[in-house]
Amino acid sequence: MSPPFEPVDIGDAARRVGVTPATLRLYERRGLLDKPQRSANGYRQYSREDLQRARLVRRARRAGLSLRHIAQLIAQGRNAGCVRALLLAHLARLDCESARTARVRRHLQRWLHNAGGAVRRHPHDTGETA
Repeated sequence: MSPPFEPVDIGDAARRVGVTPATLRLYERRGLLDKPQRSANGYRQYSREDLQRARLVRRARRAGLSLRHIAQLIAQGRNAGCVRALLLAHLARLDCESARTARVRRHLQRWLHNAGGAVRRHPHDTGETA
């Protein structure tokens, strides 16, 4: 059995989650975290559940999800089908972005190859007019 969890202030909560206090306040403003309890002196006090939710949000952000998409995930709660659909949609967006990046990369490689050694600097750098 784990020891009882003592609520922590925003600085300690931020360190434990791996974000800044400002980020925790942002998550709260955006509705991604419930408003935490307050101590007698008015300081935010984060529970174990608050920290778990904040870690989930941080993990989702690191995976590239927007705060809006994370809010949708949280709103779905335990509806695994909806969560799965949202995550699959995000993967599809990443695949499209990756394909676009690959196309741009191929274009730049062809351009460099075709230009050989004759790649010119930007007109502003050479004194030429545009």
